[in-house]
Amino acid sequence: MGQAKGLIGEIQRGEISPVYLLHGEETYLIEDTLAEMIEVLAPKNVRDFNLDVFSDPDVSVGEILSMADTYPVMAERRVVVVKDPAFLGPAKAVHTPVDVFRESRELYRTGDTARSAALLARCLDLGPDEFAEGGIAFRRAAEAFKRDSEDELSSDDLEFLEDAVDTLTAEIEVIPASPSASDVDRLLEWLQERPAPTTVLIFAVTSALDGRGRVVKAISHAGKVVDFGRLRQAYYVNRDPIYRMAMDKLREYRKTIAPDAFSELQKKTSNGDYVNMRQIFDELDKLVTFVGERQRIEKSDVEEVVTRTGSDRIFDLTNAIGQRSLPLALANLKSILEKGDHPLLIHNMLTRQIRFLLQAKLLLERGDLKPDAARMSYDAFQQRIYKKLPSELIDELPESKSLNLLKQHPYPLHLTLRQAKNFTIQELIKAMERLLEADIQLKTGRLTPELVVEMLIMDLVGL
Repeated sequence: MGQAKGLIGEIQRGEISPVYLLHGEETYLIEDTLAEMIEVLAPKNVRDFNLDVFSDPDVSVGEILSMADTYPVMAERRVVVVKDPAFLGPAKAVHTPVDVFRESRELYRTGDTARSAALLARCLDLGPDEFAEGGIAFRRAAEAFKRDSEDELSSDDLEFLEDAVDTLTAEIEVIPASPSASDVDRLLEWLQERPAPTTVLIFAVTSALDGRGRVVKAISHAGKVVDFGRLRQAYYVNRDPIYRMAMDKLREYRKTIAPDAFSELQKKTSNGDYVNMRQIFDELDKLVTFVGERQRIEKSDVEEVVTRTGSDRIFDLTNAIGQRSLPLALANLKSILEKGDHPLLIHNMLTRQIRFLLQAKLLLERGDLKPDAARMSYDAFQQRIYKKLPSELIDELPESKSLNLLKQHPYPLHLTLRQAKNFTIQELIKAMERLLEADIQLKTGRLTPELVVEMLIMDLVGL
């Protein structure tokens, strides 16, 4: 952590290296440091033209250096970020041709036609020259791809593929490669030539690299290498580096956390001697909301808020749906599935939460709950709303506790009221109808359960 702070301090003072390598197993710190570097190196007013991020592990050195050698537009420098390239370590995931195709389509939608063309050429297994010519070679490759992937392609996918021959074949950049040099050799040659000060190239690798490797050594000579090794829990909390980081973060909110509370938080998020830093900081955000105006987070707060169940993740999912953010909603769905929750369980939890949101919306619009209840701090909500709920109002909702919003713990009730503003009553009714359709699909077994819930999320976001 000290290295990261020192690195950001150097950049803020104008001591900028042409190339950086951030590597290690502490992915949260890598991503946090990378975000801070981008914030300083690529000001928002010129970022659209001067920041390029490569997240495909199969990206070639040629593509990277082509962008790195491009002069910045109305700015001091261009920033090129390369995440987990295969030539610096094992690829993190196997990308199927359909995965590559979808990324090409998304880049095309955002206007990045050159990279869209490069990915589409890879997907169709065409060389840059063959792709650029279009014609019969392109048509044959496209037809073969459609045959092999017909069950996975939507009508929009097929329409994009039809348009590609007219719009993308002229956009591909044919990057010459030295026939006698490998990708790594080309990168080493570029590093030895002392890169121009108008570009900052940043490699972010979420695995530990051997410091004796050729590329790591070359980058350390030309720029900076920062190793983000996993942080271990200290025996004494006050000496724990993660505790100090947590205290630094909480200072932004003018809050602190008791040592025994932090120990409990570590216990709930640890894996043996190691801790999940991302989860720690995600949970701290929830705890800040939970304690409201209180300045100190206590152990009892951690015990009440931080759980190992999927309920919190469902709040994240419904929040993403309410924001109409499909990428965020699908990312949350993927996270829940990776935790081992079955799609049927996800459907049940989502149905329960949408039902509660509908109850909340009706209570707010009918005036049974004051509109400002959703804007109160958690402490104020408990004192001024929850403890004064009339029994007659509670009895108007279903008798079963599992179906009655007002019989829930005050914290999920408070969160549900805050989320209700993202939906209309009509949208929530449509959502319940769509959930019923998905329930039938899950029970008939015509589609895979994972596909059913993914399609459900897409429809809910589009309400």
